[in-house]
Amino acid sequence: MNIKLFKKEDAVARKISESYSVFNFLTADNSDKVSIAVGNATNHDEITKTNSDRAYFILEGKIIVNNNLVGKTGDVIFIPSNTEYSFKGTFKAIIVNSPPFKKLNEKISKL
Repeated sequence: MNIKLFKKEDAVARKISESYSVFNFLTADNSDKVSIAVGNATNHDEITKTNSDRAYFILEGKIIVNNNLVGKTGDVIFIPSNTEYSFKGTFKAIIVNSPPFKKLNEKISKL
């Protein structure tokens, strides 16, 4: 892949639920190594499992993982691949997945 700029206005919006939406920038269509999105949540509560390593860089707000790990603005939460976890909160975060996010590899057991 050549160097590429991913503009905000070109991000693909994906509504996960009434309380959570994601804007996809770099996707599996562009890279087989990593994907990058920005997630926005308001009082969101979810249990999920992914086949990717996942990192949340919290731009605003707070994410609570497994009811005991609290990440706030400026923090990074790392979730190893194949880990089921709960997360909840009101936040805006950059989400990095490696390998890239693919919906078929995501298992959401509670929204």
